[in-house]
Formats: sequence, structure tokens, C-alpha cells
Amino acid sequence: MSTISAPGTNVPPAEVPDYPMTRAAGCPFDPPPALHTLQAEAPISRVRLWDGTTPWLVTRYEDVRALLADPRIGSDSTHPHYPHQSPATKERRRQSRTFITMDDLEHARLRRMVTAAFSIKHVEALRPAIQKIVDDLIDAMLARPGPVDLVQAFALPVPSLVICALLGVPYAEHDFFQTNSRILVRSTTTPEQARAATQLLLDYLDRLIGDKPTHPPDRRPALHAGRAGPRR
Repeated sequence: MSTISAPGTNVPPAEVPDYPMTRAAGCPFDPPPALHTLQAEAPISRVRLWDGTTPWLVTRYEDVRALLADPRIGSDSTHPHYPHQSPATKERRRQSRTFITMDDLEHARLRRMVTAAFSIKHVEALRPAIQKIVDDLIDAMLARPGPVDLVQAFALPVPSLVICALLGVPYAEHDFFQTNSRILVRSTTTPEQARAATQLLLDYLDRLIGDKPTHPPDRRPALHAGRAGPRR
């Protein structure tokens, strides 16, 4: 699913649905029924965001893939018609940008700087330690009584812990990194909360980078100590 923006619209306001759409009662991870309807009946259609803008919503895989391969489609979050999905994401992207909100040539220039760290050989060497993270989180979920929130207990911690390792965040400080990262991806986060969490992370990473010359990181691929290997 992709949301792209363009200036102006001829669609009557009453016919443009709000986005994100309300989910039905039941499984909280099921897509909203209205989204299923659009996918079946109007796979490329206008939706209304929080700020009143009406970007295009693309809901079919083939269409999204074609758009992502089209050089006329951009990801630059500084573009005046970029479809920010919430006030918090707009504030976060105003403070700091990532690769996925950049276009070439800027994207290519920065990507070349980290290519070596993400080579196939290097990433493959991380597999056992990432498996260890996954195993530990699954074991923790199985040990808890009652139902478990899969997003909070697994889907958010896995990438957060791996990113901590790649950035050289000490394992003892991963709770700070995870807590502020969770604030940034939460749909109910306010612009003020997003601004504060972003600044805390930027300040922390700035200090971490400043410490590197005097405390060089361990160059081994292990993410943190402990048993690594497939689950039995």
C-alpha cells in the first residue's frame, strides 16, 4: 500500500474517505474493511489526511510496484505536497530525515557511505546473533501468562535491538533507545512527543559518535553476548 500526493483534486469532499481508516472489532491487525472495499472497487483513489490534503492511495501490489520503479515518483519529505500521515510524522521528518524520505542524488550519495556495512557477507555474519534476539523474545512471550501483544513484544523490539547493535548502542542502554523509537512509530503520538523523542535520540547518537574515537567499537559481528543458533 502506498500514498502519493499531487496538488489539487476534482473529487467532491464528501466522497473522499478519511485515512487512516477505522479498523473493525476483532483482530487489531486486520486491515480496515473500507480499505478492502477500495482495493476491490477503486484501487487507486483519493483519501483525506489529518491536514485536509487528499493524496492518492494505491492499494494493489502490482500498482505499487510499478510506481516504486517509476523515476517520476519521489520520496522527498521536504516536498510541499508530501503526504505526511500524522502531525507527529511531519514533525519527526522536519527534525531528521532518513534514506526512505530522500530522492537521488542525495539518497545515492549517502547510501554509498554505508554500502560496505550492509554487504551480503557482513549481513550474513549477523544472522546467528539476530536469531538469538528472536529466540529470546519468543521465549519471553511463551513464558508469559495470557495473551501477548505481538507488536509490542516482538515486532518492535526485533528491529530496534538490531539497529542498536548496528549503531553500537550498548546493550545496557537499549531500553532508552527502544522507548523513544516506540514513541516515534506510535499512531497516537503528538507532535510535541515526537519532537522530544527525536531530539533525545539525536542527542544520544551525537554523544555516541563522539565517543567512538576514544572507545572504538568491537568489530566482531555478534550483536550481544549469549547463545546463538536456531530454536529447537
